[in-house]
Amino acid sequence: MEVQVRAYSQEDLPSMTAIWNRVVMDGQAFPQDEPVADDEASDFFGSFDYCGVAVHDGRVVGMYEIRPNNVGRCGHISNASYAVDPDCRGMHVGRAMVTDSLVQARRLGYRIM
Repeated sequence: MEVQVRAYSQEDLPSMTAIWNRVVMDGQAFPQDEPVADDEASDFFGSFDYCGVAVHDGRVVGMYEIRPNNVGRCGHISNASYAVDPDCRGMHVGRAMVTDSLVQARRLGYRIM
């Protein structure tokens, strides 16, 4: 499966929100306990240093975000969260996003992820 990873656009928000919310509602990976509302998605995803989407055949099949792990002396350390459409798990979508996130984190000036 060929997956391309790129920066998200406003048109991607419905797909990103759906994927994110499935992970949240599964209750296994993300700390959030409430889904992101559609009218809050732009502000939510826009609050991160970077968000990328994985696309296959024109469809968003995964997304990730990068943010600081902490502030001050730890400001050079980034953190990321990754979410893959459950129907696309096992197809190396996550690997493509992790590879891209390392490039993006370095571009943003982070030294460690």
